[in-house]
Amino acid sequence: MGITGNAQQFLTGKVYVKGSSDTLISVSIHNITTQRYDLSDEDGSYRIQAAPGDHIAFSSVGHKTDTLTVTASILTAFYPVYLEIKPQTLATARVEYNNYQLDSMDRRLEYAWVYDHGSERRFEHDRNGDGVGVQMNIFRNTSTEAKQRERLQKRLQREEQDYYVDFRYNKDYVAKITHLQGDSLKTFMKKYRPSYDYCRKAAMVDILVYINDCYKQYVKPVE
Repeated sequence: MGITGNAQQFLTGKVYVKGSSDTLISVSIHNITTQRYDLSDEDGSYRIQAAPGDHIAFSSVGHKTDTLTVTASILTAFYPVYLEIKPQTLATARVEYNNYQLDSMDRRLEYAWVYDHGSERRFEHDRNGDGVGVQMNIFRNTSTEAKQRERLQKRLQREEQDYYVDFRYNKDYVAKITHLQGDSLKTFMKKYRPSYDYCRKAAMVDILVYINDCYKQYVKPVE
């Protein structure tokens, strides 16, 4: 069971990609000591109950897991966390379907504690720090926690759909067809981003035709 006290303390901050200002959403944050959990939100911010001496693990698919030991000083201020991209992620373009499937399975394992009540949390063996692998019964059987589980599941489902659209309508592929670069490419991709339902039904040739048709509209002179 989680340890609680009269005065609850929280570790707060943002999770970033190491070496950049990019934030990471839906990073799994676990207080290994008290078996509490949280996810970073849409702008990378996180907040989890903690006390000095607790071990907190930060993990995200495609990044190295990091673990820290809470001290009194880091509980009094905003504490940024930086996760390093795994080398194999940097070396792979990830435009092949098999790579997308692998990423999807990794995400399912990473968030098993959201989908599978009472499941054992997966920890990586190459994490930094001195975290101890323990079995976590993360959700308690209350209506509030059931609603929280449902909310997190819906959020992760939306993100999984976004990942799929990114896979079918990826930057390298669109740039190859349109020859757009930089801000022009970003503007085009945002304006003509297809829906998840369309991407699920469309064959590869359909995506090609769709991008070509959208590009014709994009460069069409204003009459």
